Amino acid sequence: MSPDTHYAYSVSRIRAIEKRMLNRQKFDRMIDAKTPEEALKVLLEAGYGFGDSEQGNVYDYEKLLKDESRKVFQLLREIAPEPKIFDLFLILNDYHNLKVLLKSEFAGQSAEHLLSDASLLPPQKLRLKLQERKLEDLAPHMREAIEETIDTYNRTSDPQVIDLILDKAAYTHMLEEAKATKSAFIIKLVQIMIDLANINSFFRVKILKKSWDYLDRVLLDGGIIDKKVFMENLQSSLENFGHELSRTPYGKLCEEGVSSLQSSKGITQFEKLTDNFIMEYIKKARYITLGVEPLVAYLKAKQTEIKNARIVMVGKINNISGEIIRERLREVYV
Repeated sequence: MSPDTHYAYSVSRIRAIEKRMLNRQKFDRMIDAKTPEEALKVLLEAGYGFGDSEQGNVYDYEKLLKDESRKVFQLLREIAPEPKIFDLFLILNDYHNLKVLLKSEFAGQSAEHLLSDASLLPPQKLRLKLQERKLEDLAPHMREAIEETIDTYNRTSDPQVIDLILDKAAYTHMLEEAKATKSAFIIKLVQIMIDLANINSFFRVKILKKSWDYLDRVLLDGGIIDKKVFMENLQSSLENFGHELSRTPYGKLCEEGVSSLQSSKGITQFEKLTDNFIMEYIKKARYITLGVEPLVAYLKAKQTEIKNARIVMVGKINNISGEIIRERLREVYV
């Protein structure tokens, strides 16, 4: 059998499971629910979590969402012929945990609640490695980034270096793993994520009126858009930057992003637009019958679904209007 044919069973499983995903109507039902408890019930009916959640306590929704995230990776590892492929989508969570642990260490404060369990390295194991400085068996990108972060922080006492160094290492590590899969779909997906992160950083730097040097430090390597495009447009208007990218796949996105930045919606609206851009890309996998693409698309779609569920639950608990909650929701996959 060809490698793609190996995915026949797993793709058929995913197609069946996709039918249980939360569509716009189900999110509307959550938003229109009279109480947060009624909204949470929609998630439980959709099979969220591992079935041991306390239905009476609405404030347990975060545990439910974290359990659902772990369940998605567990499923994909069980049904995919090449389960390690999905590890690369946990890399960002590993580096997130690194940032939390290092910031906690440097500040002398605990931040346990910020750690992600959906990671390759269990947070407790990662903490122990950092405490004992036993980094030998970590991936080279991660080990080198940790050593650079510790050294730079000890010299500068600047907490900003933690994010700058670890973010760059995370995406470099992720892109390297993506290329190892030899899947054009996965490689392009990661490159899109890098480009969108760079566009977001560019807009933030423009808003904060930071220097070329700072922009150079935050830009990630490996995207489709050359870094010099950002550097050369730092002093130009946002409209000019949008025009510069009009010949790229991000033309419409940037045009809408510039418009949102010039309105009261700001960078938050642009972040929603970038999530929707990724959704449009992964929806192409719905027309692929064999291969890893539908499984990767399902993973990214579920991550967006979980983000939407969190937006709704936070909104319901804090009595935010349905109109505002709907405005914040990302596009759905089904």
